[in-house]
Amino acid sequence: MLNPAEAALGHDVLAELNYKDQWRSISTSSAYKTFNVSTDFALLKKQNGNRIGLGVNVFSDKEGDAAMSTTTGNLHLSGVLAANDNNLFSVGIYGGFGQRSLQYNALDWDNQYDGQHYNSALPSGEPTTFANKNYLDMGAGAAWFFGKGHSNLSANDQRTFNIGFSVQHINQPSYSFYGDDAQKLPIKYVAHGTADIGLKNYNIVLEPSYLVMVQAGHHEINGGMLVKYILQDASKYTGRKQPSAFALGGYYRLNDAFIVATRYEMSNYSIGLSYDINMSDLKTASRAKGGFEVSLRFMNPNPFGKTSSSKLFD
Repeated sequence: MLNPAEAALGHDVLAELNYKDQWRSISTSSAYKTFNVSTDFALLKKQNGNRIGLGVNVFSDKEGDAAMSTTTGNLHLSGVLAANDNNLFSVGIYGGFGQRSLQYNALDWDNQYDGQHYNSALPSGEPTTFANKNYLDMGAGAAWFFGKGHSNLSANDQRTFNIGFSVQHINQPSYSFYGDDAQKLPIKYVAHGTADIGLKNYNIVLEPSYLVMVQAGHHEINGGMLVKYILQDASKYTGRKQPSAFALGGYYRLNDAFIVATRYEMSNYSIGLSYDINMSDLKTASRAKGGFEVSLRFMNPNPFGKTSSSKLFD
């Protein structure tokens, strides 16, 4: 969702599924529902870490009484270059299709107010031509990844850093339900970063992150951190004990919400839960209730990091 350059950057295989239910406190029957599934994996891997990344992302969002829906499917392609044992640089592009749909008959218009009451029999004054909108979408991005493993088997002093920048909707596709080509989907600029910082000789990993998105005068800024506690290390010889961890923390979305988040990891798998506590002017109607989200993830190699080598790839 953020950057096509992230495909196969710092991992060989990644699969994720997210579901979010939002604003149910305002309208139970028309809560905003968002679903996203993605996977990416490495191709043509070289011993030094160079590789091609290929990814697929499918996104679906439905909102409001008129069920305004956005569905997209994108293919991502990246080229990852290993500068040395610890640093990876990547550039990527994406392309795909999107569709917007709307239950036009479920909408009410101010022209249908007769001065005293709403009257659905009155003409809306809206254009009679209306259709679902299909469009082509394209974008590009770049990213950097740094990774360093444990200095010894129990030190827990690993480090990873990942920052990136992308430009989405470069082709500015026509976006109007009325077929007006003058209305374009504006270009969106995205900057993002994450880190995993192990505290030496403690079972604690700090995971700060940020996200900045700017689009046609609008912006979204998120920042925060999870604190991860290593519950169990992997068994050294038998492989019977799987590494596991629990993370808890929060993020702040500027002028909008505070987000409480938690995650449980076991080896290659994790499940995450989060909840938005609405803090904007909408809180009068939402009663501070925002949205609940659940995420599932599979990653290979597992995110607990190498214990015997500082190299990203052996």
